[in-house]
Amino acid sequence: MLLFLHPLGLHSMKRLFILLTLLCTFTLSWAQLNLSDSLQISLLTVSPGEEAYSCFGHTGIRIKDLRSRQDIVFHYGVYNYSEPHFIWHFVLGECNYMMGGVYTSHFLAENQEKKLNITEQVLRLDSTQTASLVGALLENYRPKNRNYRYNYFFDNCSTRPFSIFNKWIDIQYDTTWVEDVTLRDMVQEMKGRDTWLFFGISMVIARRADLPTSFTEQMFLPKYLCRALDHASVGNQPFVKEQHIYPFGDSSTHTDAAFGWLNPTFICWFFLLIGGTLTWLSRRSKGTRDTWRKALLVYDITWLVATGIAGCIAWFLNFFSLHPAVDNNINCWWLLPTNLLFATIIGIKKAEKVRHIYFFIIFAAEFIYLLLLTQGQYCHPAFIPLLIVIASRSFLGYIESKHPSK
Repeated sequence: MLLFLHPLGLHSMKRLFILLTLLCTFTLSWAQLNLSDSLQISLLTVSPGEEAYSCFGHTGIRIKDLRSRQDIVFHYGVYNYSEPHFIWHFVLGECNYMMGGVYTSHFLAENQEKKLNITEQVLRLDSTQTASLVGALLENYRPKNRNYRYNYFFDNCSTRPFSIFNKWIDIQYDTTWVEDVTLRDMVQEMKGRDTWLFFGISMVIARRADLPTSFTEQMFLPKYLCRALDHASVGNQPFVKEQHIYPFGDSSTHTDAAFGWLNPTFICWFFLLIGGTLTWLSRRSKGTRDTWRKALLVYDITWLVATGIAGCIAWFLNFFSLHPAVDNNINCWWLLPTNLLFATIIGIKKAEKVRHIYFFIIFAAEFIYLLLLTQGQYCHPAFIPLLIVIASRSFLGYIESKHPSK
């Protein structure tokens, strides 16, 4: 399942291009699919990977023809990378994904190369259920039917198989294992709280991600779909007849552990410490006061530019993107795009009146954000030192611009 709104590095982009190239190379034409009536159907759940596009896992439906030995996997994680303006459409939430079909040997080899475990759940189906399910998959795989509008939380590589199973098979789910979790809880479960990816996601997804989820909504993660089938039954028998593990790598959740102590919370608190130290030195050291004030100016420009860039992303998604759970984002109150413009004039002496007004706006906007937190939107722990920086520096800037001689 591809993740949205995460800046890929060059290495990640290269891996993504290779993956998509392989998927397109091994994609089966609809005419190749000549299956007998002796079929075995399985759900394949791929463990999370380290790359952004694979960090939440992936799902495929395997059809194994026991008579002809034809063995294929259908999945819903392919897109047409040659589509004009794909990245722009992806950010807007208007991107089209498609159903892909690959030989199982290629599917396994690709994930083995990436060192990702695969859990195979062989499903207990009678001939009628098998025929209905395979017929639906083949019809969906027709070129005119295979495209769909991707939705990260509600229509992806995991929700599609879940919907197909429920439509064509009378499944009874035991939901006693289901916990009261939110969409954000589930994302955090996969990536960990103090990782840079979850830090970035926390900036752009809003309160919708903090509401309780239904059993169906939890199926957006492949891991949860796999668990749901383990607790499902058809008739009076378990839906999963047998289970196999392909131990290609580490099945644990991948996080940004490689960064060690360079995590968002530590970096943000360290940034606050630097600001406090510079503020203290600029007021105490008379002989070097001007030097420390210049350093403090650079510090202010840094947080203004950083929050301005983040604000451009958050505001754009909030007002223009169709992605779920990014609208009504109260982080827009402290992530102001106009900070980028203000950073260009903050050091100009003749702009004292502008600084006075704008620092008040920043301080007031953050105060509104703190009030809106009572509505229940999540505040990442790393936001706290950043909010202290913005509040303290904007308040002092407001006072100093009003009384520049002090």
